[in-house]
Amino acid sequence: MSQAKSRIAGRIAAFALAAGLLLSALPAVSAGESTPGQRELGSNRYTQVLAESEALTGFDLEGFELLMENETLAVYYRGQTGGIRVQDKRSGYVWGMMAQDKPENLNTRWAAIANSLVMAEVYDSQDKLVFAGAQNMECTVRGNTAVMDVYFAEWQLGFTFEMTLNENALTFSMSDDSIREEGEYRLASVTFAPFFGAVEGDSVPGYVFLPDGCGALMRFLSPRNYLQGYAKRIYGADYAIDAINSAYTGAQNTTLEEQTVTLPVFGMTHGERQNAFLAVAQHGEEYSTITADPAGLVCDYTRASVKFVYRQMYEQPISRVGVGVQTVQAQPNRVDPQIGYYFLTGQDAGYTGMARQYQSLLVEAGVLTRREWDETVPLRVDFLAADVQKEFIGTSVNVATSAEAVLETAEQLRQAGVEGLSVGLLGWQKGGLHGYDKTASASKTVYGGLDALEQLGQEVPLSLVADPFSAKEGQFNTRSEGAISLSQTLVMKQGDEDAFLGDTYYLKPAAGLEALQAQTRQLTDAGLENFVFNGLGELLYGEYLTQESTSRTQVRQQVEQAAGELEQLCDPLTLTRPNAYLLAYAGACDQTPMTGSQFLYETDTVPFLQMVLSGYVELYAPYTNLSFYSQLDLLKMIDFNTCPTYLLTEKDNYALRNTASADLCSTAAREWVDSVAETYRTVSEVLGEVRGQVQLDRRVLETGLVENTYEEGVVYVNYNETARTLPGGTTLPALSAVYLEGGDAR
Repeated sequence: MSQAKSRIAGRIAAFALAAGLLLSALPAVSAGESTPGQRELGSNRYTQVLAESEALTGFDLEGFELLMENETLAVYYRGQTGGIRVQDKRSGYVWGMMAQDKPENLNTRWAAIANSLVMAEVYDSQDKLVFAGAQNMECTVRGNTAVMDVYFAEWQLGFTFEMTLNENALTFSMSDDSIREEGEYRLASVTFAPFFGAVEGDSVPGYVFLPDGCGALMRFLSPRNYLQGYAKRIYGADYAIDAINSAYTGAQNTTLEEQTVTLPVFGMTHGERQNAFLAVAQHGEEYSTITADPAGLVCDYTRASVKFVYRQMYEQPISRVGVGVQTVQAQPNRVDPQIGYYFLTGQDAGYTGMARQYQSLLVEAGVLTRREWDETVPLRVDFLAADVQKEFIGTSVNVATSAEAVLETAEQLRQAGVEGLSVGLLGWQKGGLHGYDKTASASKTVYGGLDALEQLGQEVPLSLVADPFSAKEGQFNTRSEGAISLSQTLVMKQGDEDAFLGDTYYLKPAAGLEALQAQTRQLTDAGLENFVFNGLGELLYGEYLTQESTSRTQVRQQVEQAAGELEQLCDPLTLTRPNAYLLAYAGACDQTPMTGSQFLYETDTVPFLQMVLSGYVELYAPYTNLSFYSQLDLLKMIDFNTCPTYLLTEKDNYALRNTASADLCSTAAREWVDSVAETYRTVSEVLGEVRGQVQLDRRVLETGLVENTYEEGVVYVNYNETARTLPGGTTLPALSAVYLEGGDAR
């Protein structure tokens, strides 16, 4: 046997041995037998096989005139409908909107929208929302830029936008100064090319890529009945104007929490590994919404686009008792929208190529930079120090984990072979996780003074977890530090009936950032340098006072500036699910999503986010012991190159039943030490081989068998309960994974 083959066999054997500790209880599976695990692999929590189809040609160019071109792309325009077709010269494929000016399955209004370069929504004099597609635009070409002047005579409203051709990209941009509102109609939103790449039913093989969670695909399927499509605001809701309190009154824990969009992108593929584009919102994205409708919702076409929002409805109080009316935002947002469509072809045409394209854009912009990686795979164990407990009269603080228990558990894990252990601490401030004063000094902890944390940090690699932007009543001055909505009320989320702490309030962005920076400086002066910051992305809500306001864009700038200053204090700066504009400051990302929101129209989960950040940013998964602990979940951490985390307590969960953390189901440290060690051995065996490597490609070879290509080798993951043969002839045992240096199995 060659040295290479011997090394492969040894690694598979070592991994199988580690995995066997977890999988020994699994029953044998007979041929053809369907188990829950196998059925799980066919769900939208995993990536299904993306079969490559026969070559596609796209639209013809009849009736369209050449507008502009370069060595890669040619843009054609049809003035009668106001639409374009784009030919990728590398493949000859022609992208467009509709095959006909008046498709039989669309009425006149929708046919005009579907064929148009831009759709506008406006509010009329009765605050009713109406929309239309622009046609008969004035077009002026200046080099590689086409200037399009739009005017809706019925609305007495117009604006000007530009299309610019650069290399493999077509960019739409618009200056808000060009908007002309000459009558009673007010601009609500603008959407460029709303039906670009749209597919009727399943007439074209392919999918829409959505940045939902870690990434999701919406395949082109025959029309079906859906109640709603995908519509998610980039970077999450603006709590100062968006509805924050749901009218839903059913059980709160019967559905998964919807994922926030942290990356301003979407994509579309026509034929896997043939033709694709990645759309990137490059300016005004904090005022935009990614929309995607599956075939059958409104029409028979699957389509996706970005809507740039200038105005929206909000509730304006008209009495002191809280009665309000729906009112249109008077002052429009400053958006200046810009979105680029990057065309991909051949092997780059798919979600993996989209990830590489977006990664290259972030690298070019200086957002992502390569760094030195520790060879040891990290594992972080967070401990809940304390939380608020309900008493017969008032509340008290329940210390869930003592400092001594943290040290004892950490030592047990080290003895069990966990080399890359990092310890996080939640609820460490006086008052516990849900009871500490958000804007006060951080000098008092549940263990005493800061010296107690400093001593703890000398014994273990300690990170303090902070979430400073939402609070309960009495934890801050609501008059001077509470955020104010456009309705001139406090930004507040109503608590559940069982939430004894009551409603949740949000701090003014400036007040929250000032407190966070002051507390961090105080802690770093005491020798504490490692932190995990929650909520920096959620802070993106405006401040709408009567006399003055702070826009969502201005708040974003404040957050970025604060993140830059925090990065200088912390080593490294770990952020929980950061938005794209914070990636430049993040050395690690915590609670990285491992699925999408699992909407019915989402057919696959893909690790788009993980691929974008591979080789640049350390990634930690959601807590493994909180509904993320199964053999398939551990394999998914390897597949998605994401490190494990746990949340533990010294006390049993029964002892926390009257605290605000009563929903934690299994966190007792003594019950998890062995499992934590087993998880670490299982995951680090493979992920240790790809530390710091950029992921280049990913394929699902068959259901449950995944091939991940990195710069120096390949990781194969077998989710199946029976062995599989790899492309090079090596047998990969059931429920296991292996790294092959240099792609030895090919």
